[in-house]
Amino acid sequence: MFNWLSNYDYDFALSTIPIQIILLLFYGSRRNLPIRQSTSFSIVMISNLIMTVTDIVACEMIADFKNHSLFALYFINMVYFLSFVVRGWALFDYTSECCRKYKILDSHSRFLAALPLIVVSTLILITPWAKTIFTFTDKGYQNCALYRSIYICTYFYIFGSYINIFFSYKDLSTRQRWGLLSYNTILFMGLLLRKLFYGQYLVTSYISLLSILIIFLTSENPDLYRDQKTKLFNREAFDVIGTNYLLRDEAFNSMIISVYNYETAIEVYGQNQLTEVLSRSGERIIERFPDYYVFYFSKGNFLLLDKKNANRDLDTYIEEWKEKFRRIKDYVNKDVSLTLSSMVIPYEMMKMNIGHIDDLLELSIESSYSENQKGNYLFNEALLKDLYHQKDVEVALRKALEEHSLEAYYQPIYSIKEDRIIGAEALARLIDPVLGYIPPLEFVAAAERNGDIMELGRQIFEKVCAFSKKLETYEGGIEFVNVNLSPAQCLNSMLASELSAIAEKYNVSMNMIDFEITETAAEDFQSIQKQIYLLRKEGAELSIDDFGAGTSNLARLMNLPIHVVKIDMDVAQSYFNNEAPFLPDLIRMFQNANMKIVVEGVETKEMKDMLLKMRCDYLQGYYFSKALPEDEFMKFVEENKDRKW
Repeated sequence: MFNWLSNYDYDFALSTIPIQIILLLFYGSRRNLPIRQSTSFSIVMISNLIMTVTDIVACEMIADFKNHSLFALYFINMVYFLSFVVRGWALFDYTSECCRKYKILDSHSRFLAALPLIVVSTLILITPWAKTIFTFTDKGYQNCALYRSIYICTYFYIFGSYINIFFSYKDLSTRQRWGLLSYNTILFMGLLLRKLFYGQYLVTSYISLLSILIIFLTSENPDLYRDQKTKLFNREAFDVIGTNYLLRDEAFNSMIISVYNYETAIEVYGQNQLTEVLSRSGERIIERFPDYYVFYFSKGNFLLLDKKNANRDLDTYIEEWKEKFRRIKDYVNKDVSLTLSSMVIPYEMMKMNIGHIDDLLELSIESSYSENQKGNYLFNEALLKDLYHQKDVEVALRKALEEHSLEAYYQPIYSIKEDRIIGAEALARLIDPVLGYIPPLEFVAAAERNGDIMELGRQIFEKVCAFSKKLETYEGGIEFVNVNLSPAQCLNSMLASELSAIAEKYNVSMNMIDFEITETAAEDFQSIQKQIYLLRKEGAELSIDDFGAGTSNLARLMNLPIHVVKIDMDVAQSYFNNEAPFLPDLIRMFQNANMKIVVEGVETKEMKDMLLKMRCDYLQGYYFSKALPEDEFMKFVEENKDRKW
């Protein structure tokens, strides 16, 4: 097509130009990460395109140098050499950014790293007068004494890139490692090929384009940092941006917005409609709050990053955020009805926990709804400490379940009629080597949160069955053992068959077991009714535990096939502290319904004697004994079997 004047083969160089232009236009048209890494990559692409074009033009002008002004000849060659060395420096700068050397490469270090570029660029700029890099004579273009400095500069930056990769190797993902190593190696090989084919092929631009494509595919493709459904920044984008700002000590606040009823919303609106609403909501937030970067973390969780206002007074900031959050809820709920919660994670909190950002985000999402109900929108150190403790409890529980190290303790149940210890309530205990004694309220709540409650119940019941087998040959007069069932366990359709199978394994009669179901569980009438029927069919008895702690419908409660009601210790304590006088009436009501009554929290002989006058059936509390390990419980019963309480 063209009548080329020089002897160079431009096929490699020419083929790269449209690809480079397309990449530049595509990259420039997308919403890229607002970090220096993206800027460095843009400089790489721009300088490489300039280098490619000026390389071809310079070669043609040199071939016909007599027909061009000296100014034009110097200018086009200087632009080529400048873009050549700038591209080498920009690739090094990009590698440094990927390797997260922000603390090492402070402003002074960055200046030192750029010094070879500055020196060589100066040599290029003064070459028309000082003849440092090249010159023109009657014979045309000639290299000068410092021409090799251009390549030395580029080799220096490739070598520096390798050093960065070496010292950051463990911190890089597999994709980043191979990407960084590949494009630097290809660039190095390209420089060697340039010398090999010098005078014949222009291959430098082609090799550089391969490097750019590797960078684009492994790290800089904007779609890598987009949630494919909502088109907002994704979690990986926040990891890159957040870590970048933290290591640079550039302050920012993060605001979590979470759809609390996400799973329910999917059932009501469908996944497609809900995704469309969330995507539109993200765009509305961007439009109305252009200073925020908006990220979508999937499952209805957004994060807003605010860099502009991060240094403001935190109390004022929280109050202003509450108002903005109210407006955001209005935007979102224009189309659907969603329950939104939010937490502000201040910069100092992020900075203090830089190694645990993922945990910080997950904990803030998990706690946002309950904390908002309390009027709290700030994720602070006290809350973080509490949530980390919850995580520690979950880990300790999981370990205990794996090792079957949960213990069953037994608290005596006293029969007023027989004036002796007649039964026991089995209570789960968790003693961790690191955390020590963990209260049941903590680890049972953890088990219900993470789905371990079924396994916890099975393991404790197995220990109870093993203990009950011993009681069959024991002459201490223990007639029954009470076992607690959590509300979550009662939702298991296989509960009765699983428990029966465990009892059968130990050859223990279910007649000896009395299952305690909390008042809260009894509120789920349909589910619990079926479980009660199946467990009673196996021979077990059932009781209502902690009556008075909840708000059950009494009419429904009375219709359940239960034979014992255990009155919550707070109700008993309130009565004996002269705070609530209705305990005797409550006892009479259940007696008239032919139910037996257990009162918890008995701590003194006076309480025991007064409850005896109220004609209770069973008592339980520290007056008799705290919960004891199996062997101590047996010893306690043996020592007190003839005692008159």
